[in-house]
Amino acid sequence: MQPDRDDDPLIDSEQVRQLLGVEKVDTVHLYLKRTRARIKDNLPIRPQDMPLPDQLFGGRMPAWRRSTITAWISSRPGRGRRGPEK
Repeated sequence: MQPDRDDDPLIDSEQVRQLLGVEKVDTVHLYLKRTRARIKDNLPIRPQDMPLPDQLFGGRMPAWRRSTITAWISSRPGRGRRGPEK
């Protein structure tokens, strides 16, 4: 893994949360947990599944290249059917 690059920095779960526009960082952790569960169960990775981290710090703290997350966000299907707009 290459060290952090100015043109494509490593970002942490909090920065991923901000890019996704979700309220809690726990949501990011849940997305990653679901992806890891699919891999463990030998199920194929789907477009909506969060990519695995590009790097782990201290063996536990995930980090992704900004480009990894922005590519995933742009390829994700919609958030599902919501109720009628009011």
